[in-house]
Amino acid sequence: MPEQCEIRETFHLRENRQLDPRGHAVLVAVIQGGRSINGYQYDEQALRTIAQMLEGAHAYANHGPDGAVTRSVRDMVGFYSDATYVAPTPDSPAGRVDATLHIMEAADWFWSLVRDACQPGRPELVGLSIDIFAQWQFNEATQAKDITNVVSLNSCDVVTRPSAGGSLQRILRNMLSDFDPQHDIRQFSSEEGVTSMPEHLPSVSPNDLLVSPAPAPAALITEQITAAPALEQWRLQVEQQLAEVRLQRAELTLERKLHESLLPQAVKEQLQQRYSGRVFEESELERDLASSLHMLAQLSTAGIVRGHNYAKPQIGEQITEVEKVQAAFDRMFDLDIDVTRLGNIRGFSSIREAYARVTGDATLLGGMSAHTTLGDIHVAESAPVAHISETDTTTASFSYLLGTSMNKRLLKDYQAWPAEWQKFVTVAPIRDFKQQSRVRLGAFGSLPLVAEDSAYSAVTMTDSAAVYVPQKRGNLVTVSRETIINDDLQAIKQIPTKLAVAAAYTLAEFVYNFLSSNSSIYDQTALFTLGGGSHNNLGAANLSTAAMQSGITAMREQTNFAGKRLGLRPRYLVVPPELEWTSMVVTKSAGVPGSNFNDINPMLGYVQPIISPQLTSPTQWFLVGDPREIDTIEIGFVGGQVNPALFIQDLPLFGLNFTQDAISYKIRHEYGGAVVDYRGLYRGI
Repeated sequence: MPEQCEIRETFHLRENRQLDPRGHAVLVAVIQGGRSINGYQYDEQALRTIAQMLEGAHAYANHGPDGAVTRSVRDMVGFYSDATYVAPTPDSPAGRVDATLHIMEAADWFWSLVRDACQPGRPELVGLSIDIFAQWQFNEATQAKDITNVVSLNSCDVVTRPSAGGSLQRILRNMLSDFDPQHDIRQFSSEEGVTSMPEHLPSVSPNDLLVSPAPAPAALITEQITAAPALEQWRLQVEQQLAEVRLQRAELTLERKLHESLLPQAVKEQLQQRYSGRVFEESELERDLASSLHMLAQLSTAGIVRGHNYAKPQIGEQITEVEKVQAAFDRMFDLDIDVTRLGNIRGFSSIREAYARVTGDATLLGGMSAHTTLGDIHVAESAPVAHISETDTTTASFSYLLGTSMNKRLLKDYQAWPAEWQKFVTVAPIRDFKQQSRVRLGAFGSLPLVAEDSAYSAVTMTDSAAVYVPQKRGNLVTVSRETIINDDLQAIKQIPTKLAVAAAYTLAEFVYNFLSSNSSIYDQTALFTLGGGSHNNLGAANLSTAAMQSGITAMREQTNFAGKRLGLRPRYLVVPPELEWTSMVVTKSAGVPGSNFNDINPMLGYVQPIISPQLTSPTQWFLVGDPREIDTIEIGFVGGQVNPALFIQDLPLFGLNFTQDAISYKIRHEYGGAVVDYRGLYRGI
């Protein structure tokens, strides 16, 4: 009889240092000891505390907009386990914290990102950044902010530019994807000794363990029978782990769906009790959610469920923290916000408060007192608890939020500035900075008679073109760190208003300069000329009822290319401030001003006065036609952008932000223009 012995199989799981697309766990270095880019110093005690707090912590895609602890479940990509402190090594001379990042199936996009970064050997494309609340003290010897106490850990998030050495180490395999009996079953051991694995043992894959095996050759029956109990035990372990994974996935799906639902809390709790602790299909849960919503809608329609002063939230109306902070910035610049949606949010009372709120820079919250000395470190008895996010985006976030509110204020003030020139010009969008050409086609004269059985006579049209090239105008404005620390809120609040006024005034000067300069236009002749042989749109009299009548007659007599009178009528009277009251008298008096016989004033309401402070001559006045009837002046804006644009220099490692501790804002306005037809314009004096 064959000798019987107890056989035990030992299975070895290995870490894969190469890419394995089936894996969903990554070994990561959460934080490196020593000094971070942001100037915080982490010693061994701080690292050990972080390692203890990291167990089970969430991982999100990027930090929250303002470091808020509450985060959206939609941003979650995984969680951490096996967090441990690693003693100093040549690669990490100050120690580090390692952990296993488990990536959820719902975050397949992130797993693809990790895989694509590791395949070409570029794991540094993805980094990790801790989000903590901690106490720190300034070390005068090292000029660093030493972390003295880690209060709490919010999360450890995935970022593109970590500042404390958080990085991917290698991708780990799970049990199912790693098992390979032919390579990983190392030895058979028994009480009588160790023997080598038979070379003729057939290759077995994990899938083969989950189905009924095919008949084996007689020579192998003995080995397969003896190995069957261990393989069966392994199969049961795999199935148990798969069941646990499915249950965990179902619980995460339940939590996410209930969080997104608009159902009342009582209904959510009922559904949670129904689905907790079991595996279910997502479609089943969605049907129950839809059914519950439908039932509540019917009950509300029937009058069974009433509001009781409860306002049902609308889909998409969840207010994020970044919206609240942006609203506080808007209120700081005296801008209106949607109080029906955001509520009566208080604006920041100072620029220092706004900066500290966004960046978490505790140095702006007030000076420290009652210092004690520990070696080279000066420690306050009550150090402030600061919010620390080890990623280099805090300054950019502040500059973006501040710039957004400044841009809103700029547009509000720009649009409020008087722009009556828009009444008598044509505004056109243009695509680029190339020369713009506006062709003026000729005109036909009277149609000639055509005799019977005679051919029609052919005529040609002449044309001319007005051309102009758009230009770029702008300024660069900086907000220094000193301005923020000095809390000069009024100076910052004045920046967008002054930029808006400058942009509006510059554009108005550009438009009215066409009238006052009397430069040559498309036909190489001055815009305003006297006499019938040229433009015949220049008068020699001061503003009066009689002078205006002469100007109107001259406009009526303007002809087209065929010599036919157009019968144009002016719509606007444009005058400098010196002639404002004269224009009111001649256009609003019932009688002719200065007449001894109380003659009726024919100019009463004939034209609309426009007062332009950009006109500097105290005697010049202009009659302008309606641009809907006759072309006058065209102003073209590049890209159709009529309003000036405000841009932010928000890269903390480049430009003035890095070299001079200043945030740069750039205003840009791009336009050009030209007179496209002189016949709709007339000038007096």
